[in-house]
Order: sequence, then C-alpha cells, then structure tokens
Amino acid sequence: MTRFILIMVLSLAIFSCKNDTAKQQELTLEAKELLLKEKELELRAKEFPNAEVDTAQFTVDQQTDDQEAESPSTNTEEKQGNRKLRFLYYSSIGLRAYFNDGSVFVFPKRGLTKENIQFIKSNSEEKAIQTYVIEKDGSLLIDGWKHEYPVVNKNENFEGWAMINYKWLVKF
Repeated sequence: MTRFILIMVLSLAIFSCKNDTAKQQELTLEAKELLLKEKELELRAKEFPNAEVDTAQFTVDQQTDDQEAESPSTNTEEKQGNRKLRFLYYSSIGLRAYFNDGSVFVFPKRGLTKENIQFIKSNSEEKAIQTYVIEKDGSLLIDGWKHEYPVVNKNENFEGWAMINYKWLVKF
C-alpha cells in the first residue's frame, strides 16, 4: 500500500513537472514572438519615416495621343471640376472609380450599368475617400501603400476592370 502511495506521489510530481515545462516553453515562445514583433515595428519605423507621403502625380511613359497628360494642380476646386474617369473596377460588392486627378471613390452596392456610370461621373465633386498615383510599371499606388494592377481579365464575369487608362473594356 505504501508503495502504491509512493508511486502515485512520484507520478503526480513527474506529470506536474512536465506541465510546468510546457507552460515555460509556451511563455518563452510568446516572449520571443513579442521581441520579433517589436523588432519588425522598429524596422518599419526606420524604413518609413514620419514624413508625409509624396502624392505627386506621375504620368506613364507610354501614353497614346488620345490621352491627356496629367498636370497636378494645387486648386482643389479646379481639380474637382475637371475630373475625368480614368480607371473603373467593378465587382459584386460595388464600383471603385479612379479619376484623372488622383482621387478614388467607392460606390458600394452598385452594378455596372450605364445609369451608375452616369451617376459616378455626375457625383465626382465630393471629396475623395482615397488617393492614388500611377507607378512607372503601370500599377496604381493607393494611399501610398497598397498596389492595384489594372489588367484585362476576360475570364471573370462578375468582377474586373471595366476601364483602364480611359479605355472601356466592357460593353453595356
């Protein structure tokens, strides 16, 4: 009987030690993860200084004759009056319109119809939600950090680019 009690006490001690080591390993892993996250944040802070993001407009090197050359203007009222739809993305969620002055508007729950396109063009006087610039590779840099790549996607019926660089890719 005493042997049985002694074996039980020893087995409980061993199991509790294993449980403690597992907890210690878990705590050390969490501490290492926190250190890695701190280092990553420090690297990002060094990589992206607190200076304001450059939102100057760039033109694509390969423009055709029917496209306008962009010239950034400082007068926002003048920009809003001369806005032309340059890129249009459609999906089941809604429409995302990119205008020639670098402004981006999102129109949720709107389908790709002539009426909605006219609505977008007529309601472009509002203040933009986001801004974009055209990179040298033709991609769109939105708000200085997110890239969009306008490409013709003929396989998709429910989402894709309806207009790229003033050129319509879909028929109504």
